[in-house]
Amino acid sequence: MATINPKGVSNWKDGKKGFQSALNNCQQIGLMLAWQQNNWKNSSGSDFLKTRYKITLPVRTLSAYKRRLRNYSDQILGSEHLVVDWGDFEMLNKYGIPQSQFKQLFEMNEFIQKMCMDVGVDPISPTYRSLKWWAYVNEYFSDSIVNATDRQIIGDQFFVRDLFSIINKTDILRSDLDMWLMYKPWISQSNMNSYISKISDGSIIPVDIMNSGWGIEIADNSDGSRTYPKGYGLSVLNWLLSTSPEPFILPSQIIEKYSIFAKH
Repeated sequence: MATINPKGVSNWKDGKKGFQSALNNCQQIGLMLAWQQNNWKNSSGSDFLKTRYKITLPVRTLSAYKRRLRNYSDQILGSEHLVVDWGDFEMLNKYGIPQSQFKQLFEMNEFIQKMCMDVGVDPISPTYRSLKWWAYVNEYFSDSIVNATDRQIIGDQFFVRDLFSIINKTDILRSDLDMWLMYKPWISQSNMNSYISKISDGSIIPVDIMNSGWGIEIADNSDGSRTYPKGYGLSVLNWLLSTSPEPFILPSQIIEKYSIFAKH
């Protein structure tokens, strides 16, 4: 029997053989990391989906995901996939993390960890590979993306695509992200018009974030102006980003404009 997630998507699709994922790429990688970092305990996976997305899967479906993601995990080997040890500077250097960013990256992670704990969620820790992508976005886009949580979320988007390129043995699919970052449609209406014009004439493809999900952990860097009840976990933020009528602006802008917890 097919199982339906809250979006109404079946895990067993007509005309397709076997299990077809109803979770997007970020949800799958987040679920894999939640399991990896908690010794593959079933409850850690189900808790991740419930607190981040308000998704509850039948036991059979969750078991199918566990088998699938364990297989993914077996393809992603090496110390770069370990949880970051912030005191091991040799490892940070080994994986190309700029020393000038050590403190900033640590503070970005600390903010996410704190917000997760404040809303009663067990946080997922970054790996050396995901940290590399946070550093990439910090290094090249901090002038145009001021909010550190935006840079972390976009870094996670690169990270998820990077992992799927390893799993699928393909090149990383990133041209849509690169063009979005180049045209910067979140900065001004002029930039937005130029970006949409290029999409319309077929020069570039629109950034595909709505289908693949935004990031692993979604935090709200609002300096305390918004608070979230523990019952929501972080699902309200993921819901806001996945249903935004303005898909080409930054996560923090979406949250600021559309969150029911924002102070207007």
